[in-house]
Amino acid sequence: MSSDLAVIDRGAGTSLVQMQERGALIRQVMANVLEEGKDYGRIPGTDKPTLFKPGAEKLCLTFALGAVLPNVEDLSTSDAVRYRVSVPIEAADGRILAVGLGEASSDEEKYRWKRPVCDEEFEETPPACRRVKWFKGREGAYQGKQIRTSPADLANTVLKMAHKRAFVAGTLLATGASSVFNQDLEDFNKELHEHILDDEGATPKTVKRASEKPKSAAAAGALVTPALKVKDVRVFGKDKDNFAVTFIGHSIEYTTKAEKLALEIEKFKGTDHLLRLTFVVNQSGDKTYHNLKSFEVVEPTPPATQPPPAAATPMPTAGDIPFGR
Repeated sequence: MSSDLAVIDRGAGTSLVQMQERGALIRQVMANVLEEGKDYGRIPGTDKPTLFKPGAEKLCLTFALGAVLPNVEDLSTSDAVRYRVSVPIEAADGRILAVGLGEASSDEEKYRWKRPVCDEEFEETPPACRRVKWFKGREGAYQGKQIRTSPADLANTVLKMAHKRAFVAGTLLATGASSVFNQDLEDFNKELHEHILDDEGATPKTVKRASEKPKSAAAAGALVTPALKVKDVRVFGKDKDNFAVTFIGHSIEYTTKAEKLALEIEKFKGTDHLLRLTFVVNQSGDKTYHNLKSFEVVEPTPPATQPPPAAATPMPTAGDIPFGR
């Protein structure tokens, strides 16, 4: 990659008003265009939503940006596939505004190991390529068998992951959207989430209603959703004693064994009522569960009496907000 890409015009000469307008445009796009669960997601313990690749593509369209042909470094060894990718992001006039860097390797925990098909496969795998690992489940810690994956089978997946990470990083840099979004934290498992948050000085949030007092350690670590409309309540499980609740425009499924709680929530299906849920996150093996604990109905705030508004100011477009000189 040419060395002149290291010299990036990050908006020299951009006025304070223009920067404020750019930030306002990003937030308007997030509120009116981006879809939660598809373009971005919310990870418990983080103070900002995480930007996904589809959301980064829409931000690039908003600001008339494009990704230049990526530069790929093959850092693979005989035991692992590893790529480092740099993706320049350019403006419509051809200026390079940012270069995003991303790396992925088959040595990452989620790629390196897999569950064996059966105990016989585990026993036939060479000792150096198998292991027994502790996992945290609903009933406490348990042990699970794992075997090594074949790095060659993961080459394309690893390359695409490195490119995605680089593209999202470049988009955040070029648009200045890092104040609104985190990078791809959804790529990492629960343990890495906590490690990254510790490194960045973030403290996982514990949110609960003032009238509630925690009854257990699980309740003390509960999280609260934004106000949502009920989409569906379904029954699942071998004994039909589990309930899954979904909400309109929200990708996460909340589960509970409390039939009374599920039926109470189902009453709001098809209505305009908004519910705010209290839940806890549990990890079982490689799966994450959002266990529903309680809910409350959020009453809409009545509009204040105000004089008729002046003519609305049109939403700024990418052409109204220059990136620099």
